[in-house]
Amino acid sequence: MKKFLVICLTACSLFLVNLDHPAAQDTHANPERVQFTEAQKTELAKIQKRILADKKELIGKYVEYGALSKEEGDKMLSHFEKHYKMMEEHNFQIPPHRPHSRNMHK
Repeated sequence: MKKFLVICLTACSLFLVNLDHPAAQDTHANPERVQFTEAQKTELAKIQKRILADKKELIGKYVEYGALSKEEGDKMLSHFEKHYKMMEEHNFQIPPHRPHSRNMHK
């Protein structure tokens, strides 16, 4: 009797694990894009430029203190500048989140 009960509970738990839950389903619905006004774009650009300047200053300090090599610092600064240009080209819209695949590490 105990074996039968254990087998039934194991089968039920395996069945429940394989159910498609709404939270686990792939939701690729594109959220609506907000259309910023020119004033909003200008304000966002100003903030993004300030962030870029702060990042440049921070990387410069890391290079100065020897935590990063000059080449690594230049590479990071180049990446930050490309990111700013990309944000500017896309009217400072937040890039969509790309959820990780369940099978990513297999």
